[in-house]
Amino acid sequence: MTAAFVGVGTGDADLLTVRASRLLAQCGTCLFEGDHGLQEVLSLCPPRARLVDTTGMPVADIVAEIREASGRGDPVVRLIPGEPSTYRGVARELRALDAAGIGWQIVPGVPVIAAAAAALGIELAGPGGPASVRIVRPSHESGASPSDGEPVPSLPTGGADLTVVPHVGPRRLAGVIRELAPAHGPECSVGIVVAPGREGEITVVGTFGDIMGRMTGTDLPEDMVVCAGPALGRGRDDDGLGGDPAPNGSPSPESARESVTPSVAPSTSRMPAPTPGRILLLGGTDEARRLAELMVTAGLDVVTSLTGTSSRPRMPRGEVRIGGFGGPEDLARWLRENRASALIDASDPFATDVSVSATRAAHETGTPLLRVLRPPWAPEDGDRWIPVADVDAASRLVRERFRRPMLTVGRGGPAAFAGDTRGSYLIRCAEPPPGPLPHRYLLVLDRGPFGVESERTLMSRHRIDVLVTRNTGAQAAAATLRAARDLRIPVVMVDRPSASPTDVGGRGDTGALDTPFIGDTAFTADTVHSVDEAARWLVHRFGSR
Repeated sequence: MTAAFVGVGTGDADLLTVRASRLLAQCGTCLFEGDHGLQEVLSLCPPRARLVDTTGMPVADIVAEIREASGRGDPVVRLIPGEPSTYRGVARELRALDAAGIGWQIVPGVPVIAAAAAALGIELAGPGGPASVRIVRPSHESGASPSDGEPVPSLPTGGADLTVVPHVGPRRLAGVIRELAPAHGPECSVGIVVAPGREGEITVVGTFGDIMGRMTGTDLPEDMVVCAGPALGRGRDDDGLGGDPAPNGSPSPESARESVTPSVAPSTSRMPAPTPGRILLLGGTDEARRLAELMVTAGLDVVTSLTGTSSRPRMPRGEVRIGGFGGPEDLARWLRENRASALIDASDPFATDVSVSATRAAHETGTPLLRVLRPPWAPEDGDRWIPVADVDAASRLVRERFRRPMLTVGRGGPAAFAGDTRGSYLIRCAEPPPGPLPHRYLLVLDRGPFGVESERTLMSRHRIDVLVTRNTGAQAAAATLRAARDLRIPVVMVDRPSASPTDVGGRGDTGALDTPFIGDTAFTADTVHSVDEAARWLVHRFGSR
């Protein structure tokens, strides 16, 4: 069992990392500290998730909550205000989890310190930046932020070039300034960043002698960052580096400061991350549903396309288009008309027609293409696999050697066994298969995931002597293979199509190609093998949201 310590950064849900959003969307228990500014983040949790406010809770009780949640099988998220590396108390909780034998992972947030420094024009790692930075935080021993009415503890600066105090509440601001002032002096520069990194961010710059006057009348949120020290003054003076006169019509830094009214002004606008357009997701698999959930949670405009072959599909979150496209031309037309920013093919590994259409349409329109292709199964010790090239080959083999087969070959696969008049078949699929079927059969309509024990019982009860399945690599069917291994039942494994789904023409029947081709033109399509890898691809292309 593993608990995810998720940094909420600035507190905006749209600034969470993709991984953080996914973990919240899948959590069963979420522990958080206070609810200031977290309502939007907490809304990402499933409706039935258990939400636990740990304000004032001893570390032992927090660990007990995590242990109980893990015992229930709940994925656990521990929300950390700001960034885990700067939040007091995280290390103590992690040590307690280690002692209890509970695993953990850290999911960083957007650091408010970095956001504040950028807003104030401070280059933390630049050649003209501060030689030393001290990060201090007014907090009591439990690790939680003190209430507004508590006294501010001493804030030592240690002669640092820049002192940063994150997560300052409105009623505590005056006390923080009062604590810092003696070590810096009334003429030392101080900057206050209101709502750092969030919409409506405001920066206020002055000295310890006048900063509180500049803040008068400002509507303050729950979260501010105070930066003080010689480095702040140097950063502002560098605008006139070398003492050269300012260009005509451009006020000097000092006169500009005096002319600004009111004293609190919005920070300089920053270039936003590119907002992607619509993303088309070719779905029908568990990976596609999980990826749609992740993208909807992250605020991306995703449309999932289902072929419509199932009358009872498992519907993903977000907009859904049912009916397929009929070919690459119609798919390309949709991509153009909707100005799609990406095409993600997360279809079944055996749905080669879908993947071929996706490759052709992406090439024709210049749309970035991502293929989410789950890894195939590999035989383990004790497996008795008989690999075959396709379902027709499986049918010929079964007729020759077996009499009580179990078929899990998809809805369209059983028709290949229709000519068998000797075998007694157990056919399992999600919906009634079309076309002719074997002479003797029992049809079971069910869909995974299945349990190992129930699969062993099913195979034993029907005296199954062979399992016929396709190498989809689906986790939902892994228990079926395990049951066959335990019962020493051979498995006729239908291999995936030998030609790559992106090898779509112009080269003949040469098998899989390392580089996809359209005619004689190489086409680059990225391939990943998990939802996590797909999420990283999205972050790399569109940025964290």
